[in-house]
Amino acid sequence: MLILDIGCGKNKRVKEAVGLDRQPGSDADVLCELASFPWPLIDSCADKIYLSHFLEHQPDVLRAMAEVHRIAKPGAEVIVVTPHFSSMDSYTDPTHLYHLGFHSFDYFAQGSFENFTYGAGGFRILDRGITFGHNFLLDSLGRLIAGASIDFYEKHFAWIFPARNIQCRLSVVK
Repeated sequence: MLILDIGCGKNKRVKEAVGLDRQPGSDADVLCELASFPWPLIDSCADKIYLSHFLEHQPDVLRAMAEVHRIAKPGAEVIVVTPHFSSMDSYTDPTHLYHLGFHSFDYFAQGSFENFTYGAGGFRILDRGITFGHNFLLDSLGRLIAGASIDFYEKHFAWIFPARNIQCRLSVVK
């Protein structure tokens, strides 16, 4: 089973994963420029792929996800974690190029993704959610509102009770 941690930095999510990153001194097993395509991996090789705090740094998010699709086996699990657009983490880091929301992942779903990449397949969303910080009162209110309706939360309350991260688990459709 091949597990990849794309943009692993200094903290691989799983010890046995093969890490890819562009930074010397990272935990990467393979040093490569991840904003250049194709990545140095063969087609349909990965069973599981982690993208933790990676997509927001990519100049071409759709092309990066097309590359994830290329290197993943059919049915492979892809786990994405990225700051929610309302998070201070999203705007504090000047290397963040994109600020994503809960429904940003709809664009990777089969049907939508095909329109962007002109290819077959895409991803199926297995589950997704947003996380909050550790302030009991404020974060609990944000969790409660988002749990009732994510759309209502993002439209009316995200800037009042900011979320921390979006977590999305995808399955590769080929």
